[in-house]
Amino acid sequence: MSLLIVDDSAGSRLLLSSILKAAGYKELVTAESAQGAFERLGLNGPATGPSDVNLILMDISMPDMDGIEACCRIKADARLQDIPIIMVTASTETEDLQLAFTAGAMDYITKPPNKVELLARVRSALELKHEMDRRKEVTQQLQESNLRLEEALASLDEKHRQLLEEQAKSERLLLNILPQPIAERLKQSEGVIADNFPDVTVLFADIVDFTKLSARVPPADVVAMLNDVFSKFDQLAEKHGLEKIKTIGDAYMVVGGLPTPRPDHAEAVADMALDMRGAVAGRLRATGSLLTVRIGIHTGPVIAGVIGTKKFIYDLWGDTVNIASRMESLGAPAGIQVTAATYERLRDRYLFERRGTVQVKGKGEMVTYQLVGRK
Repeated sequence: MSLLIVDDSAGSRLLLSSILKAAGYKELVTAESAQGAFERLGLNGPATGPSDVNLILMDISMPDMDGIEACCRIKADARLQDIPIIMVTASTETEDLQLAFTAGAMDYITKPPNKVELLARVRSALELKHEMDRRKEVTQQLQESNLRLEEALASLDEKHRQLLEEQAKSERLLLNILPQPIAERLKQSEGVIADNFPDVTVLFADIVDFTKLSARVPPADVVAMLNDVFSKFDQLAEKHGLEKIKTIGDAYMVVGGLPTPRPDHAEAVADMALDMRGAVAGRLRATGSLLTVRIGIHTGPVIAGVIGTKKFIYDLWGDTVNIASRMESLGAPAGIQVTAATYERLRDRYLFERRGTVQVKGKGEMVTYQLVGRK
């Protein structure tokens, strides 16, 4: 800790130095002018004095530059502005003292200095400087802590954003596999999911002569064609509020009335069947011939649930599923074959042609109809 004494009088410098040394202040630096003080402080270039000056005792009346102007120059430098300055003056004029305080001086003592007063004012100034330095250090530490906290919070925000993105991706993937109500139940760690639905309508669709087609066409073209057709079917299922269950090869399965029951499930499935047939009408196979689908529909009870622990699937079981599948496999190309149960639901709003009876494995003869269009 160093003290800088600035006075053009050698006697004044000696007197101040002797009082301060006697009080234990050993690191004293002197300058006989304002320019000398600037050199010691490194105001105009490299410092010629110690770098840790903690207090300046500055004479007001000096020939080259008075202490008030010198005080202004020192306080204008950001590196030096916290050093307390005590003005040493023979003047007691209020105007001079006011100018000194305006320039940034902390205190003043009169010449010749009273030893007790001098030491008291120096000690007070140094204690205040120490307190200011401590507060500045604490403030800097707080700013650094706040900066680290902000960086940590920003990092957490980024990780949270990434987590939300991953959760959204997982949610989208889950909803591509399961109906939303079933996905919500599964996320709540519900045990076995199996529900009985007494009244739904199941549809199966199949591309006619797909096996022969896939044997003659490159695999990439086959997959592209299926993706094109089934993507359109997916859009229709969403449009009509139906639940796609699965695709198996070239077969497409959809159901109306679950997992959320609805009274018009048969009508919704019939509308989708007509739209499916229209969606492929005019489409060409890779071989150049027209693409056709065969559709089968049946209405009745099913059991629905989730099976598997890894590649799980939401599936349906029961005679209704089997009969709907038989309606498709026994149907005519570009036809929509329905059972009598479905026909009775739709006869007032749709046009049908009676096909007669067909032999259904496990069920014997069943009366079926061809859905032609809407009335």
